[in-house]
Amino acid sequence: MTSVWRDRLIMMAPFLGVILLALVTPSEDGPTICPFALCTGTACPGCGMTRAAASLIRGDVSAAMSYHPLVPVVTMQILAGWVWFALRRSGRVPPMSARTLNAILIGTLVALLAVWVARLVTGTLPAV
Repeated sequence: MTSVWRDRLIMMAPFLGVILLALVTPSEDGPTICPFALCTGTACPGCGMTRAAASLIRGDVSAAMSYHPLVPVVTMQILAGWVWFALRRSGRVPPMSARTLNAILIGTLVALLAVWVARLVTGTLPAV
């Protein structure tokens, strides 16, 4: 695949993601495909994120936040990454430093784990 086609696919990915999430109807009793949840019987730190994103796209913010409270943060990170990619490919911004990228990724991981532990302790993890 040439870099032109790859770039086009990456630029279209958010639109395709929104379309797919609009087709998903969030449900508590649906099957899980999470390997962590299937192996342990406990929801992983990201469990509920797909249902949260689908609810967020439908405008149901309270349902989205109940499925996963970090859905707005992850959504903003995805959008920022998409904009950064577009600006980077056009030559308008320099490459992001490895230090900055690692800080963002580690911060996101810490936030996911903190929310997961809080939900585990309070018994508010989504059903598996």
